[in-house]
Amino acid sequence: MKLLALLLSGALAAPVLAADSAPIPVEKFFQKPDMTGASISPDGRHVALRAQGNSGRSMLNVVNAETREQRVVANFNNADVSMFYWLDDQRLAYTVINFDQGGDIGKPGLFAVDRDGKDFMPLAEVLTAARSFADNDSSDTTYLSEVSIHGFPNRKPDMMYVVSATGQDRLLSRMNTRIGYRSLTNVRAPDTSKWLTGPDGEARITLTHLDGKDVVYYSENHQWRQIAAFAPGAPEAFTPVLYTDSALYVRANQGKNETAIYRYDLQKNSIAETPTITVPGYDANGYFLLGDKDMRGYRVHTDSENTVWFDPAMKALQKEVDDILPGTVNTLSYGARSETPYALIDAHRDIQDHIYFLYNRDTKKLLRLGAAHPDLDPDRMAPMALMRYPARDGMQIPAYLTIPESAGKKPAPTVVLIGAQQGKRNGRWEWNDEVQFLASRGYVVLQPNPRGTRGFGLAHEKAGVNAPEAVLDDIFDAVKWAVQQGYTDAARVCIAGTGYGGYAAMKALARDTTGFKCGISWSGATTNGDDKVDPARITQPVLLAYGKEDRRVPYGEGRKFYDTLAAANPKVVWLEYTPSAESWKTQSNRIDLWRQIDTFLQRNIGTRPAGL
Repeated sequence: MKLLALLLSGALAAPVLAADSAPIPVEKFFQKPDMTGASISPDGRHVALRAQGNSGRSMLNVVNAETREQRVVANFNNADVSMFYWLDDQRLAYTVINFDQGGDIGKPGLFAVDRDGKDFMPLAEVLTAARSFADNDSSDTTYLSEVSIHGFPNRKPDMMYVVSATGQDRLLSRMNTRIGYRSLTNVRAPDTSKWLTGPDGEARITLTHLDGKDVVYYSENHQWRQIAAFAPGAPEAFTPVLYTDSALYVRANQGKNETAIYRYDLQKNSIAETPTITVPGYDANGYFLLGDKDMRGYRVHTDSENTVWFDPAMKALQKEVDDILPGTVNTLSYGARSETPYALIDAHRDIQDHIYFLYNRDTKKLLRLGAAHPDLDPDRMAPMALMRYPARDGMQIPAYLTIPESAGKKPAPTVVLIGAQQGKRNGRWEWNDEVQFLASRGYVVLQPNPRGTRGFGLAHEKAGVNAPEAVLDDIFDAVKWAVQQGYTDAARVCIAGTGYGGYAAMKALARDTTGFKCGISWSGATTNGDDKVDPARITQPVLLAYGKEDRRVPYGEGRKFYDTLAAANPKVVWLEYTPSAESWKTQSNRIDLWRQIDTFLQRNIGTRPAGL
């Protein structure tokens, strides 16, 4: 496969295609993306790329930034490369998922390899999170150290931190990736959830949970001492974010609505009065961008991704790149101790998935490394915007709104898409396969972030605590607002979601039989704590889809809900899927699900003209 193409101009321009008003095939949205990640080495001389190989599996490819020489360093016929990162200038670590018997890999796990493909070493099995049959190819939260270890890299060659699971405890270990030997660090606190490493690569801060409290420890002269203890959510609570030689940085509210980043005095055990970083209207939920031993910037998500650079050179580089690639979020990566003029760019926006470039600061030239969906025309995608609407009690509720061009200025059929995890932000200003597929079929897509959602300040988050009916009110009020604004046809609204979103969709149907014309739940929960959905109250058309081997929401839970619902409601569509290595490879289950959703929506709220 050809990965590289030198671009002299028009870097983001779509290829010239013949005019085509036919709908984009469902496969184009949900098949495995061509490229799904890139990382530049600490010295800036090589770029690792996760891309789809000829076998249909995700492989790991390394490109020499100066010579353009490419080498595949991990490519298996029965597994996909998932997470990956540079251990040093020479060596990479990565995990594999979607494992199938009888091939190159004997079991899923953690591996290491040199950038030239030599000295391959299997290291350990890894823990993976529960998945749904409908997850995309990259829906994996393999428990690597980078998930819970933050800060500066390990300084010893060929070494990496790993987190070992023993019962409920998590132990921090160093692993030699040449021989697979693992040794425990001196961090022995039980039930540790987070470690911070300093510029020397040593663990200096831990966050643990003891006797109902969060406890923070600090290592000074190889001796650990407690610096804080507080109940989760208490006014004095904070989250350690970064340790440097001179200070600890924490995220805290300090009596304010939004969290901010503060400097923490390790001698006085106190938080500074003046914040270092604030994000008006949002919590400062982001991460520091680090050089070899210094802080270069901070990246945070507001309505879209934003980066604040402390380093003047990086600030100037960001402006330079933004001028060349206007209209996109341009995420910059630069080697921690770079010896070259090369910077890695991840360019993306609401109507365009990720495109990866290598930029030469000296020659001002871009090298296009690859793209996630090079065959999707951005001009045929629908723009997204973060809006705020009033709830019935006056609270302002954020929501992402995506309006297809076909809707024009007339009220259109609408799908209310609820987030998969309660309390987690629903939507980002970036290309989303589900949202764009629905928009391509003519539907307005509304993604409310009801009270209880984190990231929009303490008042918004706390308003949803023990208030499930108020959360549902916010969802209904989103539809009311969209109708009043002229975006939505009130008679053609469907509510949909997976996980918690599936539960909320069914709960909304049961509460008000007139608010939504239909509902969709795939791998959806049927209970939320002690709160259960009463299927006997649902009379609208419903589509339910579950995987027989799902661990996130057991198949039996969904089947029981269907049996009860279908006994009194003849308008229920039941879909069941059996995940396999082949279905993960081809995304066939996910593609079929969304084809079925398309048919269901068209039958219940869609009025597309013939041929569309």
